[in-house]
Amino acid sequence: MGLSSAAAQAPDSGTTTVAEVRETEVAVSRVMEAPRPGLPPQPVAAPAQGPANSCAAADVVSQPSRPEWSSGAQTTQCGVMENDFGWLWQPLGGGVTQTVYPLSVRYGLTPRMDLRWGMPTRMQQSGGGTQALTGVTDQWLSVTFRYLEQGQRVPAQALSYSFKIPTANPAKGFGSGYADHQLTWIASRDVRRLHFDFNAVGTLAGAPGGFEGAAQYGLALSAPATRTLGLIVEADGGSQPGTADRFGQALLGASWTVRPWLVVDAAYTKAFTAGTPRQQVTMGITYAHRPGLLRSGGPRMMRALGR
Repeated sequence: MGLSSAAAQAPDSGTTTVAEVRETEVAVSRVMEAPRPGLPPQPVAAPAQGPANSCAAADVVSQPSRPEWSSGAQTTQCGVMENDFGWLWQPLGGGVTQTVYPLSVRYGLTPRMDLRWGMPTRMQQSGGGTQALTGVTDQWLSVTFRYLEQGQRVPAQALSYSFKIPTANPAKGFGSGYADHQLTWIASRDVRRLHFDFNAVGTLAGAPGGFEGAAQYGLALSAPATRTLGLIVEADGGSQPGTADRFGQALLGASWTVRPWLVVDAAYTKAFTAGTPRQQVTMGITYAHRPGLLRSGGPRMMRALGR
């Protein structure tokens, strides 16, 4: 999702270069589709073994991937499907605003692996005396595998691979029109009542001449304010495909566990680099449930893959 012609007319954007368009596309796409396999609503991660990770467990617990950017090593509960719905608002300058409605579905294939589909969803730009633009986002397919549980001296660790399907319209500036690949190394650690998630993300972004590489890093800290309310702070940044400019931003958010299977979240993000939306406001909800056909414990393939 890139900077459209409407956004390019914003006073603080100046003359929009190809690099700025690409930088904006990557920054905005992180909201919609970048895989984030799940951060517990409270900073204490679920245990490596036991009911929370059993394919046959009766209780359903949500592992939201919102509202932070950095992924957690804890994957979606085995045999459980999670749906998240969101609203994202970005002022682009000159009275132009962009609104996105993130939507994704995740499924816990085994106690250590989940699959995610960041669906194509509606996005629009309007205001500033420019013509309104409406379209759909790109979509992402990803798989995350936690290969190491948290130990006495080591954090839980996971790898996530994702592939972007370019469904957004590049003529509107909503996407590059090229496929992207992304590989993320994730480390999560509990320190008393605090929970840390560190991400190292490598991106190969499609471009007319092949692929352009970039690396970004993020660190998120979550802490409980009450039994059901958690606070999140985060900083992340790094290089961007197709430009020498670096990207950096900070996030302040909160999540409220209404029920173990239902979590509501909100966050404010401030960016510190040009060529990207300088601020963002997002709200969303995550709902977890066990599909009726899989309540018996899941197919044999799931058990063979890691139960």
